[in-house]
Amino acid sequence: MATSRGFGIAQFERAFDEFFDEMLIDRWKCGTPALEFERGQVIDHRDRYEVRVAAAGVDPAKIQAEVSGQRLAVRVPDKLGGTLESSFAFSDSIDGEASTAKWSEGTLVITLPKKKGRRIALKDS
Repeated sequence: MATSRGFGIAQFERAFDEFFDEMLIDRWKCGTPALEFERGQVIDHRDRYEVRVAAAGVDPAKIQAEVSGQRLAVRVPDKLGGTLESSFAFSDSIDGEASTAKWSEGTLVITLPKKKGRRIALKDS
């Protein structure tokens, strides 16, 4: 008898969680850029990376992009007053000073030039 009772509670908890997710959380997310925002596209060119992030409905003035070493973080405000963030890691170091960002029709396009390696000349000792 205890097994069937425990099973019933588990079913109730699962149904309650699904109801909460569908009826409340999904409604709050409706119209926010979260789903599109998280689908960033990275194109690896020989000399640069190009990152395209769809963020329809977001004020471009409130978008923050930060480059550090081999990483890019993009932050946008959500409709609940919080912040959504996507981060990208690259195999090559990025020239943060030469990086650019452009906003076009609900899409953020960030161009990240790859840092060029520096050859070291050997000296006779």
